[in-house]
Amino acid sequence: MAQIDNPAGQHVNKRYSEPVLGSTDYPISSYHDLIISDIDFPENEERRRAHLALRRKREAEAHYRQVGIWYKRYFEPGTWLKRFIKLAHLKQWMERNALDVTVRPLVFEFPSLPKAFDGFRILHLTDLHIDAHPELAGRVGALLKDIHVDLCLVTGDYRFAVVGHSKRVYHYLEQVFTQINSAGGVLGILGNHDATDDVAALEDLGVRVLLNESIEVHMNHQSIWIAGVDDPYAFKCDDLPKALHPIPESAFKILMAHTPQLYSEAGDRAVDLYLCGHTHGGQVCLPGGGSVISHCNTPRRYLSGLWDYKSMTGYTCPGIGVSGAIARMNCPPEIALIELRRA
Repeated sequence: MAQIDNPAGQHVNKRYSEPVLGSTDYPISSYHDLIISDIDFPENEERRRAHLALRRKREAEAHYRQVGIWYKRYFEPGTWLKRFIKLAHLKQWMERNALDVTVRPLVFEFPSLPKAFDGFRILHLTDLHIDAHPELAGRVGALLKDIHVDLCLVTGDYRFAVVGHSKRVYHYLEQVFTQINSAGGVLGILGNHDATDDVAALEDLGVRVLLNESIEVHMNHQSIWIAGVDDPYAFKCDDLPKALHPIPESAFKILMAHTPQLYSEAGDRAVDLYLCGHTHGGQVCLPGGGSVISHCNTPRRYLSGLWDYKSMTGYTCPGIGVSGAIARMNCPPEIALIELRRA
């Protein structure tokens, strides 16, 4: 059992190892044996339309809160962060930090992992906020083009703005998604920066968006399940019981959630691996990794990096982009490259 240091300041014991980053062109699972189940059937499409209608209503309410309340422009954390950066003459340094994206290889071991998935590789992207800076998409795409994985999971927040149109974002997203080499394609969920209208555009880019849904992944007559919930933070459109409902109790389960705040409910429902983002790892952190702002009502140990709850392993990725200000400090942007191992 390896003891690792969690960026949020906590120590956790997990069956975990972090390989030395060298070439990212590792051997991957047999592509011809990998099958992703289909969720596009009529009754599901009707349910998706109903869900999107509810989310659109919640987005309109959020738009009013964001634009219609004048003091939000003066007292939100991002406003004060930008003022601090300007006064401290840290803008150029923090902006360089925000563009210095790294690839972090991770290995997670599970006794319950089906043997066929030993060595299964997952590319985890989160909080792209890809239009925050005109150079960001190109830098991310350059890192992704040499990485080959079995499946790519994206846990929300594709754009920088919280409200308004997303059309200018899709050009940057295309630069990223066309560089992804994933045998099983790309599965995604929505975050609190995303809009209902983004779903069709994301699917045009090859992203299968899960709206409180789950998909079975088959390989060599064995399978694991991927569940994805909608944003639980701002729009509160998540429904974890519905997302997990089709999954057999004994199945190996990976949950995609935008934030870590569903950790206790997911752990109680026997999720094996919980992947999320939202917090940006703090984005601007004190020396030692303590976050100044989290935007998440969870204990600090769940805000960044590796954590566990009961028998569930969780990983809160610091993400690729930024929000509020184009700045990072003591918290580099990250692409997570995960390998599943059978213990």
